[in-house]
Amino acid sequence: MTNQIEKSNMKLNYIYKSIVVVFLSIAFVACEEEFFPAPPKAKSAKETTTLEATFVVTPPITLSDVYWKTADYLKVPVIDLNKNLLYPNGYLNMTGTYNGLTSFNAGANPNVIMKAAYDNAKMYLYVEWTDNDLSPASFASILNGPVDPLKSDTAGGWTTQENSDKFSIAFDINNATSSAGAFSNVGCAASCHSNSMQTLSGSVDLWNWDLATSEALGYAHDWSVNSATGIQNDAGNIMAILNKSTSDARTAPIYEWNGVEQIITRPDGKSTTLDPGYYLYNKTAFIGDIVEGKTIYHNAVYGCNHCHGDFGEGNGPFGDGTAFASVGFASKYSRAAIKSFSSSELHTGKPYWSQVPVNKQDDLIAFIKGMGSLPGFTLTAPDGSAADVWSVSNVTRSRLNTIAPHTQYKVILVRNLVTSNADDAQFNVATSKTYPFGIALMDADSKNHIGSLKQILTFK
Repeated sequence: MTNQIEKSNMKLNYIYKSIVVVFLSIAFVACEEEFFPAPPKAKSAKETTTLEATFVVTPPITLSDVYWKTADYLKVPVIDLNKNLLYPNGYLNMTGTYNGLTSFNAGANPNVIMKAAYDNAKMYLYVEWTDNDLSPASFASILNGPVDPLKSDTAGGWTTQENSDKFSIAFDINNATSSAGAFSNVGCAASCHSNSMQTLSGSVDLWNWDLATSEALGYAHDWSVNSATGIQNDAGNIMAILNKSTSDARTAPIYEWNGVEQIITRPDGKSTTLDPGYYLYNKTAFIGDIVEGKTIYHNAVYGCNHCHGDFGEGNGPFGDGTAFASVGFASKYSRAAIKSFSSSELHTGKPYWSQVPVNKQDDLIAFIKGMGSLPGFTLTAPDGSAADVWSVSNVTRSRLNTIAPHTQYKVILVRNLVTSNADDAQFNVATSKTYPFGIALMDADSKNHIGSLKQILTFK
C-alpha cells in the first residue's frame, strides 16, 4: 500500500514538474519575443510599376553593392521609337537597329530592368539590358572598307563606319513640348519636333551613355535639347571630338595613338587602361601618304600583300599573314611598335620589310592603319556641367573582345540631385517626389533606336 502511495506521489510530482517546465518555457519564449525580437526577414526584390528610388546612407556605386541585389525594380517595356533612318553620304554600316526591335539584339527581348537610389546629395540609377554583341567602335575612319548593304555609296577611299552601343535617359528641364505634346504627358517624345531632336518649347536634359565615347572615361554625355539649337553639349569641356578636320565622312583622320599607355582615373576613383584600338586618349598626328603606301603594299618584290592579302584580308599567296582589315586591329599598335616588330626575327616577313625604303615606311604604315580603321573620336576628360553625370559599368576597357559572346550591359549613372546649371534637370525631393522620364537603347546605331517614351521616377 505504501509503495502504491509513493508511486502515486512520484507520478504527481513528475506531472507537476512537467507543468512547471512547460509554463516556464512559455514564459521564457514570451520574454524572448518581448526583449529579444526575431530578426527581420531578408528583403527580397519585387517588381514595381514606377522606378522607385529608396533613400540610402551608403552610396551604392559598385555593381556588386548589396543594395542592387535586393532593390525593387522596374521592368521597362520597349517599343520602336525610330527606324529606317540612314546617314549621309560616306557614313556606312552605322545603322545596326535600322529595323527597330527586329534588328536590336537580333530580335531578342532586351529585358530592360531599372533600379534607383538616392541620398542627401546624389541619385543613383541602375540599368541592365541584354545585348549579345559588343559594339565599341563609333565613326571609325576606314580605308577601302566594306560596302553598306542598305546604301549605294561607294566604299572606296576613306569612309566613316561602325557605330557603338548606347543608352539614353531624358528628363524634363522646363516644361518641354513638341508637336506630340508636353513632356509631362508624352515623355521624351517632347524632345523631337519636325523629325529632328528639337523641342517646340522648353528644354530636355538628355544623358547618353556611349560605349565608344563616354564609358571609357567614366561618364555619360550630358546634353540638353531646346527649341533654338536642338541638341547640344552642356557647358564645359566636351569629352569626345570627331577625329577629322571636317564633318565630311570621306576625309582622313587627323590623329592616331602615340604609343603611351592610356591609363586614366575615372570619377569613382578607379584607374583603367584604354584599348587604343577603339579609344584615342594619348594622341599624335596621323602621318603618311596613303597613295604611296598602297603602292608599297602591293610591290611585286616586297609587298605586304604576299602574306597579308591584296585587301588586308590575311592569308596571302605566300603565307598566312595577319588580317589587317579588321576594325580596331592596326590601331592597337603604335608606329614605333610596328617598325620594331617588322624588323625583328619574330616577323616572318622581315625579308620583305627590310627592302621597304626607310622614307616610305610611314606611308606603308598609314595605309595599313587605314585598312584596319582609326578611332572616330579623340577623348578628353570633361569638366563643368558636361561632367555632371558619371558612370560605372561591367565593361572591360583594356582589351575589348568583339568576337567573344557578350550577354548583358550593367550600368550605374550617378548625378547630384540638384546642380547650379540651367542646362540640367533638378530633382528637389522636398518639393516633388515624382519625375517623368523616357529611355532609348541603341544597338550599333545612333539614329535608330528602341525604348520607352514615358516612365515615372519616384523618390520614396
